[in-house]
Amino acid sequence: MQMNKLFLTATLTAALVPTAFADKIGDPAAPLKIKEWIKGKEVNVLDGKNFYVVVFWATWCGPCKVSIPHLSEMQQKFKDKGVVFVGISDETAEKVKPFVEQMGAKMDYVVACDDERKSSAGYMQAYGANGIPHAFVVSKDKKIIWQGHPMDGLDQALLAMVDGKYDITSAVKKDEGRAALADYQKAATADDPKAKEMGRKLLTDAGKEVEALTTLAFNIAANMRVKNRDFALAEEALDLAEKSAGGKDHRVVGARSVVRFEAGKKEDGLALAKEAVELAKDDQDKSRYKNYVRVMEARLKAPAPAPAK
Repeated sequence: MQMNKLFLTATLTAALVPTAFADKIGDPAAPLKIKEWIKGKEVNVLDGKNFYVVVFWATWCGPCKVSIPHLSEMQQKFKDKGVVFVGISDETAEKVKPFVEQMGAKMDYVVACDDERKSSAGYMQAYGANGIPHAFVVSKDKKIIWQGHPMDGLDQALLAMVDGKYDITSAVKKDEGRAALADYQKAATADDPKAKEMGRKLLTDAGKEVEALTTLAFNIAANMRVKNRDFALAEEALDLAEKSAGGKDHRVVGARSVVRFEAGKKEDGLALAKEAVELAKDDQDKSRYKNYVRVMEARLKAPAPAPAK
């Protein structure tokens, strides 16, 4: 999703929803179309033998580079539990090979080059996922049962999968919420009068779910293609999320930092981002909010754009 490039590239791509998609969680997985296997043996994600984590990435992508060591750690953690990681880039082998060689043991999983973006079409395009890195999990019954940023809940999902405790019903419901949010974003971007009503419905449907409420608020604030972002709705969603969480919660504070910053209350937003760092207990969450702080500080230091003539 092309919005605020500084925010997206550095930190926020993971949380944004796609603008449109056709396939959904629970649908059959597409076969991989590979130009060249760069590292590891060729795999068939539809052989029904393993869970396959298909990750789309690129050598130029900063967030991808950050995620690679973590992906390697997960591959080692789950290698004896029937989980195989595959990283796919749409770049040429000439670009990918030296990068993989330089990464060495830090990139310890199968790596391949896409065949004219055919694999991307079957996964990224089919699900409307525009930001990388982006991961998909193919189950042993050859279906897509999870998708998202590889550092945003993939570990927990894989643990549940290998233990036979994965809640596919909940995953499908979450994916339906993703669809509704994507439709709202599309309508808001087009300045469709129905967008406000759609936003209110999203708020109602989110109920008391903190994750759904913070995701709604974040996506309202981060979509800079919308001329009149509904910051009031975002704040309302976060107020409900805070109440549901029973007080200070890093997810609420982190999302509110972006809402405030994008609404023009930049110092307030920065202060909240720093607070989110302190509230977060997980290293991945802390890293995400530290990136928020870095990006906000960089934007505050950047010279103001010249007035239009």
